[in-house]
Amino acid sequence: MASAPSTKQFSQIILVLAAALSCSWQSGLASAAETLVPLHVATFDSGFGGYLTAKSIEREASPLLREYAADITIHHYGDTRNLPYGEKSPEQIAALGSAGVLTALREGADVVFIACNTASTQYERIRQAVDAVYPGEMKPVVSIIDVSAQEARQRIDSALVAHKSAVFVILATPATVTSMVYPRKLAALYGTALVAEPAHTFTQPRWFSTSGATVQSLTQKSVITLSEGRRIDIYQLAPANWVEMIEHGADLKTKHDAVRRDLALLRAALPPGAAPDVVGYFCTHFPILDGMIRAEMTADGASPNATSYIAQGQLMATIFKRMAVERFRGHERAIPSSDDEFARLEERARATITISGSNGDTTRELARTLFPADPPPRVTEEDMGDLAATASGDKH
Repeated sequence: MASAPSTKQFSQIILVLAAALSCSWQSGLASAAETLVPLHVATFDSGFGGYLTAKSIEREASPLLREYAADITIHHYGDTRNLPYGEKSPEQIAALGSAGVLTALREGADVVFIACNTASTQYERIRQAVDAVYPGEMKPVVSIIDVSAQEARQRIDSALVAHKSAVFVILATPATVTSMVYPRKLAALYGTALVAEPAHTFTQPRWFSTSGATVQSLTQKSVITLSEGRRIDIYQLAPANWVEMIEHGADLKTKHDAVRRDLALLRAALPPGAAPDVVGYFCTHFPILDGMIRAEMTADGASPNATSYIAQGQLMATIFKRMAVERFRGHERAIPSSDDEFARLEERARATITISGSNGDTTRELARTLFPADPPPRVTEEDMGDLAATASGDKH
């Protein structure tokens, strides 16, 4: 289970979120103990991957509805029209990420979780865009990067207890790998320097040929040297086809073949016989391929229990829970909700989806496949802007 963020900086973030939400909810709430306190949560991603974060938040919301007089809604925004973000420039990523986050805020979100690593690499620019549209207001927007780096350090520390070196694998988009955000963030957490090797580029046929003939996948290695002879070897892999395969409905064999081919590039970079101590799914799409990835990572006979995998949805759900508990404190239920009322509130808290592209059928099928026991989500299509619109300043 993911550990809750515990640093002073992250505690301050939670308090800021709670205070900001409190400012917008104070009026009209003191008249009755059982008045429902609303919390409208949004997740944003370049596509479907962030819906996994929304579902993790949904799971955390359910017990809160029992304990507090709360009305929680969760909505995922996926910019599928403009994916993949991973091959775009930082300026383009910032423009599209800002447009998506602003869409969520404009439609009533009290807090937006950027459940996209590539967009989160441009968090400062997105934050500036939000502040420009809402000057003087506190609009909580949460990046996925800090909490993920903290989680990675905790798991690496556990590995370093057993031996003096740790192997950390990062699976991410080309833009996230090129940004070097995670190796640098991890080195900063350890208070030491990072030694980074040049990235290696692999030109591959593009599966979704509508968007072009080829893609550029990447591998990259960095090293963090610690005291007492300890070290962390960081291996990054950016498989450029995976996101489009997920979003545009590649069949299982095609996806498995791509996973096998691309992880072979990673295994070739690892020391012979070495199994990663920690693997970070630092693209929120990649947990969708979890079974395939784990099978290939143990194809050389490594124990499946030797590697710890980080999926980011629960990390952001932990932030949501801490923020929500802080917000709802003082609104504990005086009497338990009836079964009918709880069912109604739980239904309202089911995550819904808005996408900007025309891949609604694939989105629904992904939701059905990954969450077969749940009712299918409501999926709507909405223009969140494109690069031409964002360049001209038209962000709705």
